Order: sequence, then C-alpha cells, then structure tokens
Amino acid sequence: MSSAAASAPAATTMSVRPTTSAAPSVPVVDSLVPFDDTRKVETAAYSLRHYGDDTWRLTPSMVVLHYSGGGSWEGVRDTFAPDVANLGEKPNTCAHFVVDQDGTVHALVPVTIRCRHTIGLNDRAIGIEVVQPALPDPRAADAAILARRPQVTALAALVRMLQARYGIPADAVIGHAMANDDPRFHDLLGWRNDHVDWQEPDVVAFRRLLSVAAAPG
Repeated sequence: MSSAAASAPAATTMSVRPTTSAAPSVPVVDSLVPFDDTRKVETAAYSLRHYGDDTWRLTPSMVVLHYSGGGSWEGVRDTFAPDVANLGEKPNTCAHFVVDQDGTVHALVPVTIRCRHTIGLNDRAIGIEVVQPALPDPRAADAAILARRPQVTALAALVRMLQARYGIPADAVIGHAMANDDPRFHDLLGWRNDHVDWQEPDVVAFRRLLSVAAAPG
C-alpha cells in the first residue's frame, strides 16, 4: 500500500453551490497531489506556449474522461504527484479527479487549477481519470467501466455535479479519444493527442446515463 493510501482522509461532501436542485452531492476524498507555486508558474508558462494565455487558473467549460491504464487509484496519484517533465516540458501531467472501481471519488487537484491531461483542451477542461486497466481493444475497456455499476454511478454523479456547478452541456463531456476532433481543440505548437481511451460511442452511452440521472423522480 502506498503512503497515499495509508494517509487518505475521510470522505467529505463536495460543496458545489449547484445551479439546479437536481444536481446530486458526491462524497469526495481529498487526495491532493502537491501543486506549489513553482508548479503553478510552470503551468502558466505551458499555457502561454500552447494556448496564448499566461495563467494557471481554470474556468471549466468541459469535462474530459480518461481511464488510467492501471488497476489502482494510488497508481494514478503516484504518477501525477512528482513534478517531472512530460514530453520534454514541465509541469507534470495531472487530472482533477480519479474514480476508483468501488465508486470512491478522489480529488487530486482543485478544479480552479489547470491540469495537463488533454492536449489542446487543458485551458478549459476538467480531467477525470477512471481506474481501469488497459485492454487490447480500448472499447472493451470502456465497456468494462460502463458495466461496473458502483464506478459508473459515481462517475455519472460527479459529472452531473460539475455540470450543474459550471453550466457544462452534455456535448462538452467528451473522451480523450475524441479530443483532436473537438471544435474547441487548439494548440499553438501543433501538438496532438495519441490516446484511445473513451471512444465516442461509449461516451454517447455515458451521456445517456447523465440524462437519466438528471430526470426528475
């Protein structure tokens, strides 16, 4: 067991000041990675190079879904915690949340801070990792998540909560595999994503769960 698992605090209910009464409350465990002033400065510099704005602050208007490629939430946190270069640039990659297979939601980075999780969309998107080992067929990995009731239920509740807080429409909830073709994609250095997690048909299926969760009664 990693030190992150041993020292994880008890879950708290995330305060989101929702704009609609239908938005659920989601228990979230604070498992934050280190994000000091140096990492913020690096994030602002990355943003300037890739998006043309010199800031580390995030005003979210999208959600991008990922799966971890490994079998534990601790492994996700351990990947993001050290501030090491990725693709030759700092800061390290990160995501805002990770959803474990048992449905536990861990907060890794405050949603007011930009994370490097999706090239071309980091200036506007919240990143959510879902614990799921990689499979030869990425759609099989997506399907495993969609069939894992505690996990997908927690994921849908988390996304609905974020939608309510930030006014994010369903078509702005996408998968990493969809990023390059999204009309909001932009990268001043011409970088592109090479990830295959969360294919469009599977995101469409997940969006239907959001609609069910939003329905009255």
